[in-house]
Amino acid sequence: MRCFICEQPATDVPETQGGRLVNCSDCGWYKISGTALHLMQVHVRVFNVPRSRDWLDLQRTNGIAQPLIQGDTNLWD
Repeated sequence: MRCFICEQPATDVPETQGGRLVNCSDCGWYKISGTALHLMQVHVRVFNVPRSRDWLDLQRTNGIAQPLIQGDTNLWD
């Protein structure tokens, strides 16, 4: 599979309610909700890579090891 943020090779594990737990060598571990995945597919949304990585880093600095990207997390390009 490919990272939902940067499209580099990654691994993922299914989560509850259609979400995924992703491990990307560039973006690190993160979770993405089923709602966010649905928005990506239906509205053809693409992540802003630098903004997304900055947000993930900030979440990790705040103690969240696997940040959750939700449908209303404003990381879209």
